[in-house]
Amino acid sequence: MNKRFLTTLFFTLLLSSNASLSSQSDTGELEQQLLLLDKISYHPSLLPLIMENTDYLELTPAQQKRLREWRTTNAPQMLDKMREVAQGRIEFIELSLQPGTSDEELVEKQRALFRLQEEVLSYKLACRKNILETFTEAQWDTLLFILAARQTETIADRSN
Repeated sequence: MNKRFLTTLFFTLLLSSNASLSSQSDTGELEQQLLLLDKISYHPSLLPLIMENTDYLELTPAQQKRLREWRTTNAPQMLDKMREVAQGRIEFIELSLQPGTSDEELVEKQRALFRLQEEVLSYKLACRKNILETFTEAQWDTLLFILAARQTETIADRSN
């Protein structure tokens, strides 16, 4: 099999596993899909992790409501942008493997991907701001601890 086919297959599977997001009302599935697409952005998706750990973070009902409202309002659009980035990466790889594609075309395609990634980052920074305005300092510190533990688990899983 050629590289183009394998690359397209990989990203198609990634995207198809997320294709039904906009019609999903189950927030758990929304959060799972955010985590799957999280590799599109350098900034981690914090809200799914927070919602998994509301008890540990000792979030009040008012805090949970504020975070859920942000997610309801913004997550679908952010996921759409993340999907655009994933699709753009597929197209970039396909273009780069075509001998007739010019360097200029690839540079422009990369610039377009950077603009999309910046839009994703804007959503994530708005989410971060909402979290910072909602959390106490102790809750933020606890979230950082949860993130560190999650990273340690991920590294351990990769080494096995």
